[in-house]
Amino acid sequence: MTDDYRVLLDAWEKERHRPDIQPLPEGFFAAMAEYTSKLRVQSEPVDPSSLRGRLMEKERQYADMMLQEMAQLRLRKVVLAELNNMPIESLNLTTEEKRLQVDLRRLISAHSQALKQVLLGKATRLQEPAQPAAKEEKPALAYKVVRFLQPLPAIMGVDMKTYGPFKAEDVASLPSQNSENLIRRGIAKEVETEP
Repeated sequence: MTDDYRVLLDAWEKERHRPDIQPLPEGFFAAMAEYTSKLRVQSEPVDPSSLRGRLMEKERQYADMMLQEMAQLRLRKVVLAELNNMPIESLNLTTEEKRLQVDLRRLISAHSQALKQVLLGKATRLQEPAQPAAKEEKPALAYKVVRFLQPLPAIMGVDMKTYGPFKAEDVASLPSQNSENLIRRGIAKEVETEP
């Protein structure tokens, strides 16, 4: 059992067996994206009918299942906490989950205000919640354009979006952290773009 698998298994078990949202190690989802990508790349040259090939495929399937289930559990916990006005320890939330929590609060508040107006006998439509001021927004994620030197199955970016699959010579714009990892491993090469 690899260290990455052990970290994922531990986080998944805690999330499943505890009612509140659990803290994750720093950079957890970025590390898991790299881990699942590595599993896919490592399993390509291996004969899928061999014992090693079957073991690698099972590890990849279990890792995918645990990540998906854990993301759903965490989403459900955030939504239920907001609907029930229960506090969540913000240190236990990822950056994306904190953004989700803020957006949920805004939506629930707007919905509650509209309902109050209806109960007062005033016709109303649900208004779009006000967008946060620009200074509250996080800086945009940096991207790099890369050209693939070899085939690569779909990967999960640090932005939690799926990219790929890719064939040799495909060109794509990926989050910088993922691009640099692929470049470092000799899977892709950066494409110079004009400013």
